[in-house]
Amino acid sequence: MKNSILLCLINLLAATAIASPLPQQPHIYVEGSAQVEVEPDTITFSVELEKTLPELEAAKKDVDLRSIKLIQTCKELAIPTANISTTALRIYPSFTYRNGEQIPNGTSVSRRVDIKLQDLSRYGEVMKALVDAQISKTVSTQLSVSKEKESTDKALEAAQEDAKQRARMIARSQGKRLADVYSISEFMDRREEVYQLTPARSIAGQSSSELKAEMSSLMRVGGTEPFEPGRMVATAKVYVVYLLK
Repeated sequence: MKNSILLCLINLLAATAIASPLPQQPHIYVEGSAQVEVEPDTITFSVELEKTLPELEAAKKDVDLRSIKLIQTCKELAIPTANISTTALRIYPSFTYRNGEQIPNGTSVSRRVDIKLQDLSRYGEVMKALVDAQISKTVSTQLSVSKEKESTDKALEAAQEDAKQRARMIARSQGKRLADVYSISEFMDRREEVYQLTPARSIAGQSSSELKAEMSSLMRVGGTEPFEPGRMVATAKVYVVYLLK
């Protein structure tokens, strides 16, 4: 019986040691972070096409015709077909409310068309063409970086250097020096929830927010409208365990 208990304790201690991401010897656990400014080079126009009518076929025909017109407009703007993508049709019942009662008023059909533009100098020209075509009341835009991985990799390298400098400073304040790296990860290893282990890398900034405008406002847009994409920020974090000496 005693042997069984001892064996269980040994197994438990071994499992605990294996599960722990931290070493038994003196160490320091630090987080390194960094931000790198990047310039957006791609803008995506998202056009929502929607129609609600009593008859499904009529609503579908309206959306289909506007989809064709939108794609034709893109071709006239010399936008490559590969830069145009459409979602499948979404069909769902539509309701209105009267005196708290839900009343069917037809069927809604909708589709989103995304248009990727890689020459930001043409923003005004493309926006004006989309507005003049009177295809949709709402056009939203989102800026992005085509080489996102390259940008976040630069931020990751800077984050590793930041972690090293932080660890050196803390160790020096305690009269210690850094030894070997015990572990380095983009994940916060001390989290028990494995499903939360996601790399802390991203690109964001004011330029990535959506800009939405109603048709009444967009009708005033001209082909020479000033457009300044601004800057975006690539961020990264690393978690490093250094042994001490």
